[in-house]
Amino acid sequence: MQISVISGSPKGEKSVTFQYVRFLEQAFPDHTFTVVHAGREIRAIEEREEVWRGLLATVEGCEGVLWATPVYVMLVPAQLKRFIELVGERNAAEAFSGKYAACLTTSIRFFDHTAHAYLHGVCDDLGMLYTGFCSAHMEDLRNEAFQEQFILFFSDFLEAIIEQRPVQRVFPPLPAASACRVLKTSPAAVDTRGRRVVILHDAEPGSGQEAMVRHLAACYAGPVQVAHVRDAGMKGGCLGCCRCAFENTCIYDDGFRAFWNEYVVPADILVMAGTVRDRFFSAAWKQFFDRSFSNGHVPAFEGKQIAYLVEGPLGHLPNLREVLTGLATMEGANLAGIVTDESDRIDAVLHTLAERSVRLSERGYIAPATFPAVAGHKIFRDEIWGGMRAIFKADDRYYRQHGLYDFPTRDYPKRIVTRATSLAMSIPAFRRDVVEKMPAYMVRPLEKAIETSTVLAKRRAK
Repeated sequence: MQISVISGSPKGEKSVTFQYVRFLEQAFPDHTFTVVHAGREIRAIEEREEVWRGLLATVEGCEGVLWATPVYVMLVPAQLKRFIELVGERNAAEAFSGKYAACLTTSIRFFDHTAHAYLHGVCDDLGMLYTGFCSAHMEDLRNEAFQEQFILFFSDFLEAIIEQRPVQRVFPPLPAASACRVLKTSPAAVDTRGRRVVILHDAEPGSGQEAMVRHLAACYAGPVQVAHVRDAGMKGGCLGCCRCAFENTCIYDDGFRAFWNEYVVPADILVMAGTVRDRFFSAAWKQFFDRSFSNGHVPAFEGKQIAYLVEGPLGHLPNLREVLTGLATMEGANLAGIVTDESDRIDAVLHTLAERSVRLSERGYIAPATFPAVAGHKIFRDEIWGGMRAIFKADDRYYRQHGLYDFPTRDYPKRIVTRATSLAMSIPAFRRDVVEKMPAYMVRPLEKAIETSTVLAKRRAK
């Protein structure tokens, strides 16, 4: 059987992901694997017609497609994102339609589920028959138990092709793009109160995104910096080389770091505007997010108010909303809001966003972390401490300086009480008493905090 592997890594054969593909080649010698290095060869694919035609011929001639890619910043690398855009721009979906598909990713399992959901949605849009995914940790291939499960995963994919199993579409088609709404004059502009407002975008002239950016900028009475992401002068996408890990300095000698320092670092309120392109923002935005990995695992938006303007059907893309939310909360920022052109009251909503972003910034409000941010911190903490710190020196320094290696808890009195209580719970009478009075025990430590609420209220009043 002929299997086309669409490799998303910019490192090609030297990538971790590709070693998993090699393992499959050895484990299934009766099948032929033809690799398309979409991530590594994206410029040639864009610029050379013969490369593009050869790629399509490879896909058309196969029985199944395996998308094999690392996870870069909650999604696929920008290079693979651009390849998927080209399939749409060049009306090449027919080459993929009807092909059985599966997905293989490698990562530290941080937001890998959003990468899988994105690829699944893309496969559905292309008319492919998506059978499932395998999410591998970068080091899983060394584990014999994983190897056995990996073989079972791929065996199931091959059997689906042989048996021509029916596959139900999971992600509904996206609605057609609506016409740009006319934006009216906004109410009185919002005083920025000295807060620095920055709006980054990738709008095309005359687009709905451009109109939203222009209107939001006018909602602020103070100066607003507006910049196109192409002004960063990026020479290319993240290469996954990890050379930035020592000092958080990217290998590229281009304008990205200067752009980041000029616009992102000093911003109190950072607004990012994008247009939906095949279930995400553009490849240009994805490249911007990927290149920000040169900051390592240090929260680059810490203390900021983050907002998004979205041109497109965000209401039909919960996965995109999850990524945008995660980008803010995982970076130590507060999500001030997301405004889309789906709103019937877009003028009023944009003005409200401007007012809210200034108010929350002035008050220094950062919403408490929810599961994704808490879990993400623990993944980063454990991975950096467990082995990555040998290379990610800058991350290790930051985590040590800011007490982010927070395990086990350093609350020693609590540890002593917990240990004593645990031992006492082995006494039947004590255990019965605790169970009976459990609700009271749970709320008792909080009662003192409630007493301070009046004090805080008086402080606010002053």
